[in-house]
Amino acid sequence: MDIDDLPPSDLTKLRDEVLVRPAEFALPSHLSDHWLQLICRDLDALAGESDIQVRNPAAAPLALILHILSSRVRGSPVTVSMQALHRCYVDYRIEIALEMVRRQAGIGIEPATILTIFTDREVAIADGAVREQI
Repeated sequence: MDIDDLPPSDLTKLRDEVLVRPAEFALPSHLSDHWLQLICRDLDALAGESDIQVRNPAAAPLALILHILSSRVRGSPVTVSMQALHRCYVDYRIEIALEMVRRQAGIGIEPATILTIFTDREVAIADGAVREQI
């Protein structure tokens, strides 16, 4: 499906398909291709790097980011500064792009984990980088 033809991100559907599951499912490496494309489109629109009009492009990525952050403080309220939240958006956008490259170009990039996402991690790229698609 072309990115221009993607439907709007549906928060109810996101909740039912991703957010009711453990936070690992909000990591880019665990998102379905459909959600990966939607979130990529939304983040591009949020950054002003897309001509596509998206209604409330921050909502779905924010829900995923908060789901991941909340898993780190089990049973406690999540507190995050606006500056740190902005940094999470930037990091999540990079992680989404890395995952798209990993899937579509077959480049052996080590995906982020719950412990490494939003940490200015070093990205490990497999020796030989491009692997043959199965």
